[in-house]
Amino acid sequence: MTLETSTSYPDTGLLAVAARLAFGLTALAIVLAVIAPGWLLPKVLHSHYLEHFAAYYIAAVAGAAAMPRIQIRRIGIGYALFALGLEGLQLARGIPHMQAWNNAVADLGGVAAALFPVVVERFRARFAPRPKA
Repeated sequence: MTLETSTSYPDTGLLAVAARLAFGLTALAIVLAVIAPGWLLPKVLHSHYLEHFAAYYIAAVAGAAAMPRIQIRRIGIGYALFALGLEGLQLARGIPHMQAWNNAVADLGGVAAALFPVVVERFRARFAPRPKA
């Protein structure tokens, strides 16, 4: 039994709906983490910046899964603007500039780490396999 490549997964399939739900929940969780007081947030990892990295890594993976027809570049730019906007909001709330900068670097690092393997795999797929000698 072979899998036909001409059939596509339905937009209302369970995995597609779950991916969009995960996308929305990760974005909501990040926004809530920004506006909530620090004492209210659970300490998940041992490093504040690692938490930023992980949050945006998970969000970018969820975003890529939820938007399969959108270019990876656009998803990355969207998350970069989202991260920079939220860090700008943090600056307006009075956190030190260096902390906001370090947070933004961790955020963008998480997005890049999540999306870059997709870009590399698509690049590799452009090359036909070499004939065997």
